[in-house]
Amino acid sequence: MRFIIDGSMGQLGITEVVYAVARGLDPAAEIPEDVEREIREMGDAVVRGRYDSIYTDDVTEGYRDLIKKAGRSVKKNPPTVPGFLDNIKHRGSMPRINSIVDVYNLESIRSSLAIGGHDLDSVHGDVTVTVCGREDSFTAIGGKEKHVEPADFVYRDENGIMAWLDVRDSEFYKMSDRTANVLFVMQGNAATSADYRVEAMKRLERDLRKVHPGMTFEIRTASIGKERP
Repeated sequence: MRFIIDGSMGQLGITEVVYAVARGLDPAAEIPEDVEREIREMGDAVVRGRYDSIYTDDVTEGYRDLIKKAGRSVKKNPPTVPGFLDNIKHRGSMPRINSIVDVYNLESIRSSLAIGGHDLDSVHGDVTVTVCGREDSFTAIGGKEKHVEPADFVYRDENGIMAWLDVRDSEFYKMSDRTANVLFVMQGNAATSADYRVEAMKRLERDLRKVHPGMTFEIRTASIGKERP
């Protein structure tokens, strides 16, 4: 698998994307008590408003700018992490999915970064981050189909779109209870340097290793004009 950043992303200020390939994970693995405690405490802190700065921080504004540049409504397509905070407040606690998603949700809140998490074994061929350039369709997690405009930015493999506007991931690449290998993607925006995203990915690796000590985790950075194997 090559990870390719198309030159069209340069007009959006995205010249580098940080991603990681993790192997040997177990969605049903038991989460250690120290990580469980952090999940509970972060959920409580979100409910109490301690992370409300995310709604207006530079990272979130960077995502809003991207969505506007694509000609899309920010109101209808809000950045991922503020929407996640709203979900936590509505529920009154952090949602629990599995031992992979629960851990990377922590880093999303810490960093304000949208993190794509995809079943690696569902990915076929190269992954390309690009402005779509044509009308297309995309099936979000949950099965809702969206019309994709030529100006929308996505990343895709040879079979279809994996993520749309960095706000929705695809139903066809989502993790399941059988997922063992994962592709994590931090596309970021003009307000997030590659170094910022690499540090976030390193924290994600650290936390995942507490739950999956036998995993392998390789962090990579792809740039426009530089395809990484």
